[in-house]
Amino acid sequence: MVRFQSLRAAASAGVFVVASGALASPYATTWSNYNPGSSPNSTYGDPNAALGSPTRYTGVHFGYEGAVNPFFSPFDPQDLVAISPGGSLTLAFDHDVFNRPEKPYGIDFNVFGNWFYALNGNVADFKFGAVGGSIEVSKDGINWFAVNTRVSDGFATLGYVDIFQTEQAPAGNIPTDFTKAVDPSFNPIGKTLAEIIAGYNGSGGGTGVDFASTGLDFIRFVRISNPDTNSANLYIDGIAAIPTPVTASLFIIASLIAPRRRRV
Repeated sequence: MVRFQSLRAAASAGVFVVASGALASPYATTWSNYNPGSSPNSTYGDPNAALGSPTRYTGVHFGYEGAVNPFFSPFDPQDLVAISPGGSLTLAFDHDVFNRPEKPYGIDFNVFGNWFYALNGNVADFKFGAVGGSIEVSKDGINWFAVNTRVSDGFATLGYVDIFQTEQAPAGNIPTDFTKAVDPSFNPIGKTLAEIIAGYNGSGGGTGVDFASTGLDFIRFVRISNPDTNSANLYIDGIAAIPTPVTASLFIIASLIAPRRRRV
């Protein structure tokens, strides 16, 4: 009973209980080596914006509020950090994130930004703001290994399952799971918001990253870079580790009730 109560208390605090018994967050908890790049955007110059849970509700700063969904991406300064061409940012988990083939679709963690789908009538037409960006992973923050996935290759963010309008929607009552991967074969183009929500199947979207190709069994650090050959800024909202099925239930609880970043 004491063990169960300890686990429940940890979940209530918004943490993930790993196999070793340590307490951890499914999201990045620290950052280092932030290089804003050749054309810094001071409005989005705080790397702390990439820590903790990705954004579910945005626009408070600018007075144009709404629930984050694939047609209404995060845009408040406290939601995102900008990486301009030639820049980079290193994020770190406070626990080892393992590569496990039994994870859904083999995905080990998700990366979240501010790309979204442009509307054509009431369906998704094309992905706007997908400027690429490279991803590297590391066990120790010293030795780095590149993955083939680009930052904005994946899916636009969805904050809630129960939203029904694409712009300035009120916050929903059923949050999505940022630690769940979307089926990579799902294609949102040509689909309505309702169809996209169904296709996400409870996930909050993001770009799924499988680092199996690096040969690493686990990582702690993720470095995101914007190539100097790029012509646009890259905006990062956060990263989220995907749990192995054996620990998924605790991880889901932790990710859903983890405190949101403070809005100012």
